[in-house]
Amino acid sequence: MSRGLLTVLLLMAGGLLGQQGWEAVKRTNWFPLETIHIRGLVNIPNQVAIQVMETPKGTNLLTIDPENIRSKLLSLPWIHSVRVKRLFPSTLTVMLSEKSAVGLGRKEDRLMVLDEYGMPIKPYEKTDPLLLPVVTPTPGPNQAAQIVWILNLLDKQAWIKDQISEAIGQPGGGWILYTRKGVKLLLSNRAEQELSLLHRLQKRYKILDLRIRQVELRIANRISVRPDAHLEPPLPDKFDPRRVQPAT
Repeated sequence: MSRGLLTVLLLMAGGLLGQQGWEAVKRTNWFPLETIHIRGLVNIPNQVAIQVMETPKGTNLLTIDPENIRSKLLSLPWIHSVRVKRLFPSTLTVMLSEKSAVGLGRKEDRLMVLDEYGMPIKPYEKTDPLLLPVVTPTPGPNQAAQIVWILNLLDKQAWIKDQISEAIGQPGGGWILYTRKGVKLLLSNRAEQELSLLHRLQKRYKILDLRIRQVELRIANRISVRPDAHLEPPLPDKFDPRRVQPAT
């Protein structure tokens, strides 16, 4: 028998014995799982994550596949990313990051919790925090981008963000915003400039504190205010008709 062939046979025998030894170790009670550390949970109870992992204490740590556990945890709607490590002799560590809920959207007849990318996280439930506004983009392939755009705009216009309850996209890039008081704000695709104008006039005239039902902002450098039909409040004495005209 040649030396080369003998070497090959010895390597094969060693590999077979090593594999058998590895399988034998995995069948023993060596390295039993005793501790599971989970970090990063906010919206998901710790016990729910443990149940999804399906890895009871006492399991041989050698038989635990970190990638399998990662895949199971990623099936939970709130989870954005997962890292799983085995720490011998008896510990499993799980580092999670959850998605950030920034608003609500509609999917058919259901409200959905939206993440920072404009994507649905899960159906909204009564136990979830009420994150306004409810955003309805125009139909099409770029709905997530529309949601991100309007939410970013409202973040920039922090003075009015907490007052908005609903945002509805319009063809051509315009938006209709509804305040919590039910006032309708009509915006064109120049929404940022129009809200900035409204802010200046709000500071001067307190327009949104009046009993009105609609503010038209789509006219360049002007706005038109429609009073509540049942109340018809007088406009303030210092209301400038050259810049802010009541609608007819």
